[in-house]
Amino acid sequence: EKDLSSQASEMGDYLLRRLLELKQKYPLIKDVRGKGLMIGIEFEKPAGLANKLTGGMANKLSEEYLGALVAGELQNKYRIITAYTLNNPNVIRLEPPLIVTKDQIDAVIHALTQIFEAHRSFWGLALAGGRTIIGSLLKK
Repeated sequence: EKDLSSQASEMGDYLLRRLLELKQKYPLIKDVRGKGLMIGIEFEKPAGLANKLTGGMANKLSEEYLGALVAGELQNKYRIITAYTLNNPNVIRLEPPLIVTKDQIDAVIHALTQIFEAHRSFWGLALAGGRTIIGSLLKK
């Protein structure tokens, strides 16, 4: 009676469109893909001088932890829960409920925008994650 399948399709298209806009603006996003309300965001590996100076370690760390760092920022600062993919730790899944609204999707987009504006690289996110961990340990 609420036509949830149509709503999921409409809201999924809206979320995907908004995430693709972010992909155009922020080079940390490598790919956005999905169907309906199950959408994955894949993050880019760092390139250039930082990766060369670390002997490829920057790529390895980014590959293993960038998705977790973004997911941690979403959870700790914005109370938005994401899921990881089992075959690629550099991808997070957004799986909102079928009754999600445009305002709620816009809140997720706003949170991601804030994260990418504040931390334009893997290293910025890593430092922010470290500060969060230290802060939570000091509270205990």
